[in-house]
Formats: sequence, C-alpha cells, structure tokens
Amino acid sequence: MGIANSFGVFSTLYINFVYPSTSAASIAWIGTTLTVLMMGGAIATGPLTDRLGFRIVALAGTLICSASLLLASFTNALWQVVLTQGAMFGIGSACIYSPSISLPAQWHIRNRPLATGIVAAGGGAGGMAFTLVTQKLMDSVGYRWTLRALALVLLCVSGTAGYFYKRRVPVPRGGIGFASVARDARLISVGMGGLFVNTSYFVLFYYLPTAALKIGQTKQASNNLIVYMNAGTTLGRIVAAYVSEVVGPINSCIGSYTICAILIVVVMLVVKSMAGYIALAVVYGMLCSSYVSITPLILTNAFGPQVVTTAAGIVNMWCAVGVLIGNPSQGAVFQ
Repeated sequence: MGIANSFGVFSTLYINFVYPSTSAASIAWIGTTLTVLMMGGAIATGPLTDRLGFRIVALAGTLICSASLLLASFTNALWQVVLTQGAMFGIGSACIYSPSISLPAQWHIRNRPLATGIVAAGGGAGGMAFTLVTQKLMDSVGYRWTLRALALVLLCVSGTAGYFYKRRVPVPRGGIGFASVARDARLISVGMGGLFVNTSYFVLFYYLPTAALKIGQTKQASNNLIVYMNAGTTLGRIVAAYVSEVVGPINSCIGSYTICAILIVVVMLVVKSMAGYIALAVVYGMLCSSYVSITPLILTNAFGPQVVTTAAGIVNMWCAVGVLIGNPSQGAVFQ
C-alpha cells in the first residue's frame, strides 16, 4: 500500500518528464489500472484467502508486486508501464491488501477500532516513507533503478510481514455463502458508498504535485505534497476509527466526505500558493481516509470476523468501479 500510495511521484514524473507529449488521461491509466485491480481483485483474493490462508495469498502477492516493479524498470512504452506497474502490480497488491486489512478483526475484539486503524494507517505511513525514498532515489540513480530498488525493498519488507500472517477464526463449516453476502442490502449500501468515494478519492494524490509545478515549485517540493497527504492519512485513519465509535460510522463518513468535496471543488481551484497547497494536502489526507478505516469495522459488526475477508473483497469491487469511472475522467478534465 505504501508504494501504491506514493504513485503520485511517478505520475508527476511520467506526465511532465518521461511522456510529456502524452495526454494526462492516457497516463492516468497506470494508476487507474493499479487501483482498480488492487481493489477489484479483492473479490477473488478474499475467497482465495478463506480457502488457502492469509500467509500464502499475501506472500504470492509480494512476489507478483516485486516482479512487476522489476519488469516496469525495463519498459520503453506507456502501454508496457500500464501492464507492469499498473495491471501486474495491482493484481499483486490485491493479494496483499485484502488479507492485511481483514486480519486485525480476527485477533481483536475490545481494541478492534484501534487495531484496524493502525493497520490502515500503515498505508499512509508507507506512502510517506516511500514518497521520500522514491524521490531521493530518482534524483540520484534515475527512475529505472528506483523501480528495481523498490522491488527489492518490497520483497524483503512485505515478504517478512506476510510470513507471520495467521488465521485465528476458522472458516464456517460448509464455507461462506458468497452469493448471499453479495446480495445483502447492508453490503450493497457500503459498496455504493465506496463507489462514490473512490470516484474522486485520488484527485489530489495524482494532480496536486503537478499543480504545484505549474506555479513554479521544484519537483521535490511538489512531490513533498504527497508526503503531507500521507502524513494526514496516517493520523486520520487511526482517529477515524475512534470518531466512528462516538458519532457513528455513517455520520463520520458523511461529514468527512462533504468537507473533502468542498476541498476538491472549491479550495483546490482557489488556492495558488505553496502554503495553501500544503494545508490542503494535510487536511484532505486526514479526512479522505475515513472510509478505509471504518469499512472493516462495519463489515465485521454486520457479518462477523469469519466472513469479513469475503465481504471486504466484494466491497472493494464496488470501490474499483468508482476508480475506473473517476481516474480517467479526472485525467481528461485536467488535460
């Protein structure tokens, strides 16, 4: 998740330096493919995790992700980047993301909001760290060797973590009724919420650094905006889990995403200074992450820890549809 959340660094590089004559809408398909398959692929990796276990699926995803970054470092055309850094990395990420976000619900009851929030915050903390590392590596060794270095780091870190994944709650006797879960009105409601959230979720992650470049900021200063956003999500995902316990998950999400809509539609168009962009990045990062932390809690309470992996996979498929609609549209509007 950290590398996926730091993709804005690569997006800025591809739009402005590697493929400057290619439309932003076309380049957006890299991030779109990655995110759609990471989320949509969970509809398969969720049941696969129930069948094969958390560890095997997560380790398989680690190998696929590492191989995808390595292959991406040898690409010479945009369509090759879409296939490797986009599609292949997205499939591997689905194998890691679904087990990782669902596992805390099986091991924690009393402190479940905190545990889920910490795990979700890992994506923000990783995005913050990998954004800084990626930028430094790009400046020193170029983006191709950066991809190779990230492949090695991912293999070591994610591989080590995945080795310790272990199911606590057994799969119900007779298996999990996939169709009955997918048709459940509660899950459909959560899924539709995820669809609308993800239609515009990545606007600032992908295009705020480019907006900073256009007002004369350096590439490093522009990419640091992704660090600020990930710093916000790291804190926001932990806080969101607790806030949902106080005001309710639905009220928490409505409040957060109403403000996020205002930040994207109004504030981003009005602000034209770096100080304003930094404030926007931090506040948006804190608020936009609510859905990530709250959804596993809602699904666990509704379906139980035995079914949460499959339920989360189905909801992520809804989210993938939102990304598929939103990201290419954003690229076309930006262009």
